[in-house]
Amino acid sequence: ALLVWWSYLPHGATKSFKEPKIVTAHIDEEPFARLQLKPGESYRAIEVMAGTTVPFFCNVVSTQLGSHFKLKAFGQELLESDDCVYELEVPQQIGTFHTFVLSYWNDDFDGEPTDVMEIPIVIVAKNERVEFQAVEDAQGNRIVGASVPDEVKIFTRIMTSLPKDGRNYAALFFTADPSNNVPVLQLAPVIEGEKATPLVGSVIRYRSYGKDMAGYAAWTPEPLTLIGEGGEREVVDIYVGIFERENVPELFTKLIEIKMKDADTISVTPLIKNPEELKALTVHGRLLSPPLHLVRGGGSAKSADSLLKMGQ
Repeated sequence: ALLVWWSYLPHGATKSFKEPKIVTAHIDEEPFARLQLKPGESYRAIEVMAGTTVPFFCNVVSTQLGSHFKLKAFGQELLESDDCVYELEVPQQIGTFHTFVLSYWNDDFDGEPTDVMEIPIVIVAKNERVEFQAVEDAQGNRIVGASVPDEVKIFTRIMTSLPKDGRNYAALFFTADPSNNVPVLQLAPVIEGEKATPLVGSVIRYRSYGKDMAGYAAWTPEPLTLIGEGGEREVVDIYVGIFERENVPELFTKLIEIKMKDADTISVTPLIKNPEELKALTVHGRLLSPPLHLVRGGGSAKSADSLLKMGQ
């Protein structure tokens, strides 16, 4: 969901690789390739953070020994290069859109370039954040708007600097009733006879943001069930926090209390009273998303004494 341009074959992907051309460009480790766009579609601009230094390089098909490149970035024509490797200083113009123009000569600078690629760029603020990328239903269909079914998949991205590999961290998911703002840890599907466990998402690094930060992706491994009672439409807030994976078992006992109500029902009572208290437990004490407001089709996700029916 993050690198949407991979949804289609790159433009010219089926052409012979004996034809000289630019294949891909990489900006701050995020790749870009030309697509066969459908009517009304456009490229998603690649984000770069204001005030950072970002690497740029490209891959080409060359049929000669001497390739040459020119890159126009942030309104400036950069020096020629014979290896298509650049270090770019990002200006402090947050929110502005730019078009990088990469020109490629297969042999020398005589005449028109062999190929030209235009790459859309947008400058964003340099700060840590956890933000929502997409919401899908249980079948994997993307949801547009705030109205959602009882089961949803949540996709997020995290911009931060983690001291260890992303695999050492985990994403935990929470629901809250906006009337009291109490976050409730969400559980993985429970099989009868087994203990309840939290719904834990992996944290995967996918790009850099300058030299000091990186981008990570996290998502729900199973659909998140928005449990409630009654048939009325209710607003449910979703939170995502990033935690040390090795601390998840201990955190589990600090975040919720679980009791058996009967043979196939458990009671879940939250032990954390507000998002700020939860945020303090995350990595750096900062990696908690803002609330995502969703309108559930029927009933509300209760923030205390929530009932979870066990699966078979």
